[in-house]
Amino acid sequence: MGTPYSAVITLIVTAGVLNIIMGLYVLTGRSRLATVKTFFIFSMLAAIYTFGAALELSSRSLQEIQFWIKFEYLGMPFLPPLNLLIILTYLGMERYLRPGLLISMFIIPVVTLLLVMTNERHHLYYRDILLRPDVSALKVDIVAGPWYIIQGAYTFACLIGGVVLLLRSWRKMPSYRFQLGTMLIGLVLPLIGDFLYLGGLTPDGMDPIPVIMTLTSALYLWALTSKGLFHVAPIARDNLFTSMREGVLVLDLDNRLVDFNPAAAAMMPELSPSAIGEPLHEMWQLHTAEPIFGMGEREGPDTGEADIEEIRWQLGNHSLHYQIRSSTVRNQRGREAGRLIVLIDVTDKARLQEELRQMAYYDGLTRIYNRSHFMKLSYALLNQAVRNREPLVFLLFDIDHFKRINDVYGHDIGDQALQHIVELTRKTLRAEDLFARYGGEEFAVAMPGLSTSEATAAAERIRAKLLTQPMTTPQGPLMITASFGVAAVKTISHNGTVDAEAEEAWWDTELKKVLKQADRALYEAKRSGRNTIRVSDEE
Repeated sequence: MGTPYSAVITLIVTAGVLNIIMGLYVLTGRSRLATVKTFFIFSMLAAIYTFGAALELSSRSLQEIQFWIKFEYLGMPFLPPLNLLIILTYLGMERYLRPGLLISMFIIPVVTLLLVMTNERHHLYYRDILLRPDVSALKVDIVAGPWYIIQGAYTFACLIGGVVLLLRSWRKMPSYRFQLGTMLIGLVLPLIGDFLYLGGLTPDGMDPIPVIMTLTSALYLWALTSKGLFHVAPIARDNLFTSMREGVLVLDLDNRLVDFNPAAAAMMPELSPSAIGEPLHEMWQLHTAEPIFGMGEREGPDTGEADIEEIRWQLGNHSLHYQIRSSTVRNQRGREAGRLIVLIDVTDKARLQEELRQMAYYDGLTRIYNRSHFMKLSYALLNQAVRNREPLVFLLFDIDHFKRINDVYGHDIGDQALQHIVELTRKTLRAEDLFARYGGEEFAVAMPGLSTSEATAAAERIRAKLLTQPMTTPQGPLMITASFGVAAVKTISHNGTVDAEAEEAWWDTELKKVLKQADRALYEAKRSGRNTIRVSDEE
């Protein structure tokens, strides 16, 4: 036949067994806790406390009760600060846990343990331990000493501190409310039990905490094994995360914001704690028209490698370039749990690349195509015109007496004259015409789809515009004229070359032929008195 507390003892022993199972489970590595050692120690000390409480209730003498009370205190004083430490780590607040603070968190529990073990000498923790006369089994009443009150206050402070931290995180982390709720239950139930115990409202004055731990331990074990409790801290706010220069966004499977770091907040000022749990799309579209992941739907299995794309990003009045890296976040079972977006500011790199591109394709002074890029594009136009039997005309023109402008007005005015010519010519040309600085004061235009007469008329419009719109200089208006040579691509018999290198050389030769014809027509225009147009009639 059992004792009057047999059912209670069974529940308490169950709590101890559950804590041992939890401790062993986290050691296997399957839980992937952020703080394996801390949680293991917490579980083992909780088991010591609950086993001691069970043996205290089953004791047959005052001496046995006193012994098992001391055994309980090998674990009990350390549980509140350890629980708080687990919560701080889970919420990503490790940066506050400096060695000095960690040591100070366990000073009171250590002192409590020492005072309990030596209480007979000083009675600072218990004034007295007395058997209760009004119960059917051995049960003691505790007369609290001064340090008992200090330890109790510290326990309440740790528990209430944990509750406050979890409640503050409740709105910020809606995707982790199951984990937060589990931890809240693990704190609130012991708080309620302590209030009932101190108020003398428990049956036979029994401490309800070991019984409550049966429920909380079962809940923790279930959440740990089936729901991924503590699997991944919801906010990876360690020093690396918060100090990264790259913006980091954590999304769930519905593209709702789960977390972000300060660098991301600087890139997206709309980000705030109230944005947690909200879809990212609308905030994203305030800065770029590109989709969130940029890469579109990928074919084939997800390899886990990051998608990388560079996009234009608008931040206020500033136009920036960001490299976007998107990768999958997986849970412990390998299932996709969300998405990690990293934003890297590559504006300086993009500007350098654009400068290099400008240097490779454009003339530095006039900002129109340079000769080499003009030749490359003209090569493609010639190929297309010949194969499709479409007209193509090349126009070369040269500023008249340009050396005299440099000598009389200076090279600065000479440079402005070139820019003046380009500005007026651009207004006359079509969008599909290729316009380039061919060399020095000479310019080239490729006009696809125009006949010789149409191209000549365009050259006349340019010549007339230059004549009627002199350039303004400090010395007064400067009349600038130009001479023009026009050459059309005639019917070319393709030689049917198969070899790629020979094919390229053949087309290059044909392009140079027609440009040479335009150049000879330009020379004829200059010989004829300048400020005029000549058309090549060469076959």
